[in-house]
Amino acid sequence: MISCLNRHLGMLFLMACFGALMNPPPYILIGAIFLVMGLIVLPSTDKIIKQKFNREIKGGVKTVIVIVGFLLVCFVVPQVPLQSNSFSANYAEIAEPK
Repeated sequence: MISCLNRHLGMLFLMACFGALMNPPPYILIGAIFLVMGLIVLPSTDKIIKQKFNREIKGGVKTVIVIVGFLLVCFVVPQVPLQSNSFSANYAEIAEPK
């Protein structure tokens, strides 16, 4: 059951990676972070790491990598300044036609 969920979650991360790679340069780093997160979560990667390096990545380490990845994505995403005054002024003009 968990293997199936990991497979779906890994595929979602890989789709997010390829979606981010189609955007301007700051999103290339986000795509790389999602790629690492997707590869870490996929069950087939466990088998490859076990065969090639004789190491095993435990579930807790995977969780920490995914959480750190999300935090890095939050820091890398460009911040959009919002001016709430302009939104409320436009809404007031639309609500009260002259």
